[in-house]
Amino acid sequence: MNSFEPGNKKRSPAILGEPLIDPANWNKEDFQDNQKYLYNLSSAEINEIIDASDKFEKTGIELKNLRKTSFDLPHFEKTLTDIIHEEVLNGRGFIFIRGLPVEDRSVLQNAITQWGLASYLGVMLPQNKQGNLLEHVKDAGGDINTPNGRGYNSANKLGFHSDSADAFSLMCLSNGKSGGEHSIVSSVTLYNSILERRPDLAKELEFNFYRSRRGEIPDGEVPYIRQPVFSVTDGYFSARGASSTINRAQDLPEVPKLSEKQWEAINFFQQLCGELALKIDWEPGDVSFVLNHVSLHARTAYEDWPEPDRKRHLLRLWINLDQKRPVHSSIAKDMSGIKLPLGTKVSTPLEMTLV
Repeated sequence: MNSFEPGNKKRSPAILGEPLIDPANWNKEDFQDNQKYLYNLSSAEINEIIDASDKFEKTGIELKNLRKTSFDLPHFEKTLTDIIHEEVLNGRGFIFIRGLPVEDRSVLQNAITQWGLASYLGVMLPQNKQGNLLEHVKDAGGDINTPNGRGYNSANKLGFHSDSADAFSLMCLSNGKSGGEHSIVSSVTLYNSILERRPDLAKELEFNFYRSRRGEIPDGEVPYIRQPVFSVTDGYFSARGASSTINRAQDLPEVPKLSEKQWEAINFFQQLCGELALKIDWEPGDVSFVLNHVSLHARTAYEDWPEPDRKRHLLRLWINLDQKRPVHSSIAKDMSGIKLPLGTKVSTPLEMTLV
C-alpha cells in the first residue's frame, strides 16, 4: 500500500524579511508516523519501468543520448509526471520512489533505469570538469576538506548544501557498513525558523557570499563564484547551502574574510538544519528526486565494508529542469552543472572516477 500523499499547495509571493508561505514549507514531524514522501511502486509499475530499461539497453544507444522518447512508460507516465509536477516542482520539493530491483542488474541497467525516470524532469548536466553526466557516490579516497575536494568520492561528513543544478537524483545500489545517514531539510522551513529566532542572522544570509569552485574550472577563470544563501526572485524563494564551498573560499587570497556575524549566521544555519532535518534510511533500489532551490541535503560520515562488491554505492544525476523556477541571476549562472574546459566531451562512466 502506498503511504504517498500530495503535500500542501498554498503559496504566496515571497518577500525576504517576512514569513514564507510555500508548499515546500514542511516539518519532519509531518512524517513522524508515516512516509508520505515515499512512492512505493506496484509490481506492474516495476515491470513497466524494467521493460523500458531493457528495451533501451538492446538498442545499443549510448546512455548519454537517452531521452524520455526512448523510455516509454505507457501506464506509469501519467503517475510519474504528476509526482514530478505536483511534488518535486510545485510541492514539498522532493520524492523518494521505492521498489526497483538493483542487486541482480548491472550498473548500466540500473543507470538506464534512473536516467530514464529522470528524463521526465529534464536533461542531465556535467558534475565535474571531466564531463561526467553520471557520477558515483562512492569512497575513492577523496577528502572534502582539501581545497579541491568533492564530497561524492569521499566518506566524509557533508554539511547541508545544494548542488549546482536545478534538481538532483540519487539511486541507492548498496549501503555501507555503518553511517552515511541521509538527511533532507526544507530551506523554506529553515528560513522561517531563522527569521523567527534570529532575524538579524536571516538578514546576514542575504549577502553575496564568495564560494569556492573547487578547482572545477577552465584555465584562466576566477576560482570562486558569489551567491546569496537566501534570495527571492519574482516572488519565488530560493536557498543555497552555507557549508564547505563558503569555508574553502576563505583560503583564497583574493577573497575578503567573513565577519564574526557572518560566521555566526553560517553556524546557526547548520545548527538549525540539523534540528529540522528529516533523516531517511536508504534501501537498495530507492531513487530520489530533489529540487535544490527549496531543499538542502547532508550526509553523516560512513564506514565501508572491506569487500569491494559490498561498498556503499549510489548513482547521482544533476538535472537541468524543463520547467524552470525563477532564481537570482547569480544562482541561474551556476545551474548548468560544472563548466567544462573547451573541447571536453561529456561521458557516463560506469565506474567511480578515481582521485
